Amino acid sequence: MVKSRGYAALVVTLLLAACGGGGSGGSPVASNNPPTSLPAPLEGNIVTTVPTPTYPAGSGNLSIFNAINALRSKIGSGLLAQSLLLDKSAGAHWSYINQNGISELHGETAGKPGYTGGRAGDRIAAAGYSASVSGEAIYSTVGTDKYLTCVAEWANSVYHAALLFASTIDIGIAANNFNPVEGASTLCVVDVATSTTQSAQLPGAGSIRAYPYANQTDVPFVFFNRTETPTPVPDLVEAGTPVTVSFETRGMAVTAPIAISQFSLTPAGGTVVDARILVNKGGKLGPVITTNGPALTDDGNMQGFTATLVPVQRLKPSTVYSVALIAMADGKTINKSWTFTTAAQ
Repeated sequence: MVKSRGYAALVVTLLLAACGGGGSGGSPVASNNPPTSLPAPLEGNIVTTVPTPTYPAGSGNLSIFNAINALRSKIGSGLLAQSLLLDKSAGAHWSYINQNGISELHGETAGKPGYTGGRAGDRIAAAGYSASVSGEAIYSTVGTDKYLTCVAEWANSVYHAALLFASTIDIGIAANNFNPVEGASTLCVVDVATSTTQSAQLPGAGSIRAYPYANQTDVPFVFFNRTETPTPVPDLVEAGTPVTVSFETRGMAVTAPIAISQFSLTPAGGTVVDARILVNKGGKLGPVITTNGPALTDDGNMQGFTATLVPVQRLKPSTVYSVALIAMADGKTINKSWTFTTAAQ
């Protein structure tokens, strides 16, 4: 997968609503039994149906809506419903960037044309949406009508993958072609939120969610990390496809620690891939995350409840990779494995 130019940025405020529940933490113990395949998440309160959106057939907005919900369904995160108010906030920011250029992907400057708020949360509030949790994802790609590229790049990332795991309920989209000084491009803006009258959607206790998901095919084998803002693992020129796991479940206590004993990626017939494992250790956005084995890199831009494995080199094309995860989360031992297959050269 090659792209000649891409700009991606995310306001990382997506998973701040987890609360309640309980459970004692502890240290996971490796088992002699083989790990099970990654199962579908337990029931929880995952949304499985949403109203048909009003986006026009063939529009960028509809393409983005369908692609995001298809991925979230495969992962087990639940569907997002169209919000006209979030459409308004996303559309206002799309217009601002179109008028002022891509140098201001998330922020807006008062007094400039199209200004509606300095931060995503301000713009969402200005549109009339009362959010308890909100977030924003943006991507600009060279050429026009590349809406599915926006979603694919959010998925094949470290920080933007939060969009696939967010416990939010609603989504607003503004995706269209624009023509800044840099040349004709596609600009995709997505706002997601949970209102003050809604509850977060999360799977039930004992579940984990992952991307790439079990048995996924045509997974990109390279991650151009320096095109993501903020930039993860900035010392790498490029990396392999990130593997992200979310431990967050319904009723999980923020105070219940997560301890990781194994998180590895191995190609069929090969050896374990050299990789960094990024977590937010501090517990500011979720539980304290510790290790009983693999080295963990503390990254304050990571979402809580989440760990991302970033291979230090691109993966092999047309290859089956196995993920192995052993951890303890919310007092429950997790021992899972699953496979995915990378795309052809």
